[in-house]
Amino acid sequence: MDTNSTSRRCIDSLVIKKVYDAFSKRECLENLPFELELPTDCVTDYTYLYAEFGKAIVDSYEDQPYFTEIDECNARLNLVIGVPVYAVIKRNCDGRLFKVCAYPICSGTVQKDNIVRFPIGGTVYAPRQFLRQGRFEAHAESIVEVGTEQMLSNGTLVLSLGFFFIVKVVTDVCIKVPNFGYCPIPEENEEPFEQSFCEVFLNEEITPFPVFFPNDCV
Repeated sequence: MDTNSTSRRCIDSLVIKKVYDAFSKRECLENLPFELELPTDCVTDYTYLYAEFGKAIVDSYEDQPYFTEIDECNARLNLVIGVPVYAVIKRNCDGRLFKVCAYPICSGTVQKDNIVRFPIGGTVYAPRQFLRQGRFEAHAESIVEVGTEQMLSNGTLVLSLGFFFIVKVVTDVCIKVPNFGYCPIPEENEEPFEQSFCEVFLNEEITPFPVFFPNDCV
């Protein structure tokens, strides 16, 4: 057998997004009020439990290009990172949980969506020859830490939030990887269920018929 052909069959080419450069950033908002999208108008019907956050969203800064060339190898990256904010609340009458949008209130005005936005900028490695071909994209990840949490009587939620960001410059590349075959179909998830007393009692495999007399009785 041709070992070279065998080797070729065990290698696959995959198109993936490679990180060319990255930098970190942190931002903080203290005691920012949010208006909650409650299922009903009665605030006292609900209890606030905790805040949740969506994946970071990347947008352009004031309709400007993401990248501005600095020299042959570097560029200035300007973008806006948005993080969706939600509140998990419990309905007091039945304990049902709801995940609702939390709209930031800035200077007394309620924002139209539940996204907190930050303008971010930094110098990144982005070779000019590839940048001018539109090869690079801006990408961001976020982790949010929650400080102050307070639900006011009027339904306004006040949060102090710390944001950690990782900004990345990515591009599609083709790489070769070893191929160990496709993954098998996983086993079916058979969740246990509660059986009633009669279901258990009438099942001969679970509840065998007992011995009424001693085994040595004649």
